[in-house]
Order: sequence, then structure tokens, then C-alpha cells
Amino acid sequence: MWIHPPRPLNELPTEPGIYQMLDEKRKVLYVGKARNLRKRVSSYFQRQPESLRTQAMVVLIRDIEFNTTPSEADALVLEHNLIKQLKPRYNVLLKDSKSYPYILLRDEKFPRLQMYRGQRELAGEYFGPFPHAGAVHTTIHLMQKAFQLRDCEDATFRNRSRPCMQYQIGRCSAPCVGMVSEEKYQQQADDARAFLKGQDQVLVQGWQQAMLEAADKHHFEQAAMLRDRIAALRSIFANAEQSKLPNHADVLTIIRQSHGVMAAIGVRRGGRDLGVHTIKVNQALDADDLEILQSLIIERYRRETPPQHILLACDETHRDALQHVLKLLHPSFKAQLHFPKRGERFEWLNAVTQSANQTLAARTSDNQQPAFEALQALLSVETTPQLIAAVDNAHLGGKQMLSAIVYADHNGARKDLYRKYKLDDVDKTNPAIMPALNPVLDGDDYAAMTHVLTRFFTAILDNDMPKPDVMLIDGGKGQLQAALQAAQQVGLNITLLAVAKGDKRKTGEETLWAGWADAPLALKQGFKPGIHSPALLLIARVRDEAHRFAAQFLRKRQQNRVLKSSLDGIEGIGTKKRAALLQHFGGIASVKKASRDQLQEVSGISQALAERIFTALHR
Repeated sequence: MWIHPPRPLNELPTEPGIYQMLDEKRKVLYVGKARNLRKRVSSYFQRQPESLRTQAMVVLIRDIEFNTTPSEADALVLEHNLIKQLKPRYNVLLKDSKSYPYILLRDEKFPRLQMYRGQRELAGEYFGPFPHAGAVHTTIHLMQKAFQLRDCEDATFRNRSRPCMQYQIGRCSAPCVGMVSEEKYQQQADDARAFLKGQDQVLVQGWQQAMLEAADKHHFEQAAMLRDRIAALRSIFANAEQSKLPNHADVLTIIRQSHGVMAAIGVRRGGRDLGVHTIKVNQALDADDLEILQSLIIERYRRETPPQHILLACDETHRDALQHVLKLLHPSFKAQLHFPKRGERFEWLNAVTQSANQTLAARTSDNQQPAFEALQALLSVETTPQLIAAVDNAHLGGKQMLSAIVYADHNGARKDLYRKYKLDDVDKTNPAIMPALNPVLDGDDYAAMTHVLTRFFTAILDNDMPKPDVMLIDGGKGQLQAALQAAQQVGLNITLLAVAKGDKRKTGEETLWAGWADAPLALKQGFKPGIHSPALLLIARVRDEAHRFAAQFLRKRQQNRVLKSSLDGIEGIGTKKRAALLQHFGGIASVKKASRDQLQEVSGISQALAERIFTALHR
């Protein structure tokens, strides 16, 4: 259907600028920017828009207002400001991220580093935003060793008569009492600024050259100072995760759930993963990824220089449009956009997405009744499911086999019903209670599925656990058959649905195997795979929560194994005597070096026990 424009299109200028679509009450429906106002606005009326949301907006347009700008970049900034001010009905709206912490390098005679939140009213340079305060404190703490900038308040700084403890431990150059000249301190501040901008390798090379020159001139104190700074900066790199990921990078991804849309930003600086923060996106349920990502890039990088590498979870066809926005914001800076499909970068992108999903699952209290009703229609069951469960298996290289089961209802996660199972200690299971179980071989996912569900289904029959209306199985047809075998063994009638990742491995596009069908579940008319299906998003959300819970259990078991002391298992050594030994010798390494006589010096260690400890540690 063609809609007549509210004013002659040839009246519009061809310069860059912004336009506002108004309804009959002159309320702003939409704010947009354009390189050519006449060409952009005409596109709304020359053909029917593809988006249903845009079609609905065009019908309501009764007038168009516009403002020209000197450049497209100015139009971009003006558009962003007007959207935040007017909150138009058909624009994507991002929640203001001003509450996130920044590192502020104060613009003072002797600049200092500090964490800062809120409106940017203080003079200085802001670096961030960081995902949480802990990441800021850790970064500042590490930087103090390398750059020795003060962190004290001005009142303390002005009234010092001698250097404080920070100077004594090498974390401040004590400008308060003249231990460093203003010129040298300003150079330290410039170096810290360069580090925060990602120029760490340039810094190290410059310091190395200066150290060699100082040594050649026999300025050994200056050379030693530079040597210590290089060591401190390298210690920051040593604390970074050893990976092939860029040292400075961001991940931008979109999380769509049945109740709304969120944007997630993963932050990596100096080779360290600083975490993830999320931004709520309003009025975006039917907005496409490109529109949301463009808004996110403007919000994120309008004031801050972007890192050199930005990882995106979207179609690579959006590259040019997103690159264009970045170029408008920072004409002289070239950021590289990546759309990983495999490898370490893809794993990091998935980790950011999963972390954001976990955060949203914990925050949301919205009723999920519509999603459960959509699930009823998808599965063609008689009643709306009230309780859904999911099972996931995990292991570490085939070892430490375990499983996790989670529940959810209309109000979200039911953590009181979460259960975890060890599968590598099946020999400890009471055969009188579980006579049908066989040992689980390392890495045998099918056997693990049969094993855990036999135990779980038996608990349901014994009324120890509630029966879910739908049981999600993580995996494909093989895992589903294992689950069906377990249900048949215990005689339980239950609705089983296997969830296998599709070819594109995208949320909302999984392959579903129903326990009552021989082929993958075909979506009915009205159900479209992808991000807009509440039923599929509900399935993916509960499945991902099972992943998270299983992974958490696996990490905890691994940590317990690593932290287990060599003293554990020695007859006669309990918690108190183990603590006494470690405290007396200062650690397990010194305990191992101790002789029998030295072991007897510890309170409570007899000659016989000392002999037993010595023999066990030197076996």
C-alpha cells in the first residue's frame, strides 16, 4: 500500500541532517539521520517498507520536520541526543549507561587516577565504561606499580610533610613532597594515558630504549627506575590470560528473550577479561540487529575511542553499515570488525552471550505465561505446561562425568529444585536402590544421560522430585533415545524434547526432537524459527541455564581437586592437624622438606604420626 507523503518531497533539502516524523497530535514518532534528507525521507513513501513496525509508523505520519547539519557526523550526534531527549515511540531506546564506572585521569597539576561514576563534570580524561567497579580497582592497582601516580585526595596531598606508605612500596612517586619534578610526573601521567589507550607495546619499547641510553651515560639510578617500570608493566601482561585474543577488544552482542531485548558488551583490556555489562533496549522486539547495533555503537563509542578490535554476533553483511557509523564517530581511527564463526574469538563471544543471559535470568521477574502458552501451541499438548526442566551432562576431557538438572516455571528459575549428580562414582551407588545402573565410561554421553535420568525419574516416582510437564534433553536423537530408555526402565510417562544446536548454532534456530516422533519437530504455521519466537526462546533459555549450572558444578569439582592437599587421606590427619602443619611450616612444600624430628615439633604430632606423614609424602 502506497502512503501519500504529508508534504511535497521536493521541498526537502539534499544536505545532511535529521528528520522527525510527527503524528496528528504533533507528537514525535521517529527521529532519523540522513546523508541526503530528500532521498532518505522519500524512501519511506516510494515503496512499502519491509519492516512491519515501519509500515505501522508510516500510516501515522502527518507531518515531517527536519534540520540540516554541516555534516553527517553532526547529524548522527544530533539524532542520538534527540532520541534520548524525546524517546520517540518507534526508535530503539538504550538505557543510559552513566552508572557504569570509569577510570578518570584528573586534569590537575599532578594528575591522579581514580574511579568515577555519574555525569562527567570533573575536568580530565575518562576511560571506559568498565563493566563493574572491581575491574576498575584492579586496573588502577596494577597501573600504580608501573606509573606511580598518586591516588590520594587533594586535602591529603596538600598537607603531606613526608612520603606516605604508597611511596615506600613503590606505588607513588611522592609529588606531594617534591620527590619527583612536575615535568617527570607529567611524563608518568602521559605514559598512563597511553597505556589506557592501548599503546602498551609502544611504552615498553620506549622505556627499553631510554633504559639503554641511561645505562650508556652511567645514569644507573634512572636506568634502574626504568627497569623496574618495565618489570611492573610486564607483570600486568603476565597476569593476562594466555590466549590468541586481542589485548584490547570489545564484544557487542544482542540477547533477545520472550520478554524483551538486551545488549551485552564484553570488555577486554591489557590482555585481561574485565567482564560483561548489559544495557536494556526498549522498543526493540521487532527491530532488526543492524538498527540495535548502530544505536549501541553510538552509545558506547560516542565519547570513548573504540578498541582496535570489535567482535560482533550478527550477519557479516552489516559490516559496511556499522563501519560507517564508527567512521562518523571517529574519522581518524580504524577499528577492525570481526564476525567470528569458530575458534577462540567465537568462544569468547559465546561466553559473553551466556554471561549476559545468566544476568538477565537472575534479574527478570516478568511472568513467562505467554511463553509457556506458545510452548503449548508448539508441542500441541492439551494443557499449558506449568513446570519445565532441562538436563545437561558435562565432563573434563572425559573425566569427572557429571550432570545437572534445572527447573523453571512462569515466574522464572526454580533454584530450590536444581539438582546435580556425580556420574564417575557410580560404584558408590546403593545397588538396592539403583539396580539398573551401569558404570559410566569416560566421555560416554549416552550412558551418562541414561544414568542420570534413571536416578532422576526414580526420584519422581518416589515423590522426592516434582514431575515436569516438559523435560528438555540437551542433545539430538541419540540423547533422546537414551532418555526414552531411562523412562521406560522406571515406567514413567513423561514428555521429552531433545534440543540440538542447528547448523548455524544460533539461539532460536535449534533442531527439536520430540519423544513421540521419528523426525525433527516441524514448526507449525505461525511459528517462525529465530529470535522472534517466545516458545523457542523459552526452550533456549532453560537449556542454557542447565549448561551454566553444569559448568559451575564442573569448575567447583575441578577447583576442589586442584586445592586438595597432599596431607588429605593420611590416617590421623584431620582439619586441625593439617592446619597446624601448614601454619608451622608455611606451606605444603616446606612440610615435604621436613624431617621426622621436625614434624614431631608440631603440636599434636606424635612419633608414629610423624613417621606416617613422612612416609606418605615421600612415597
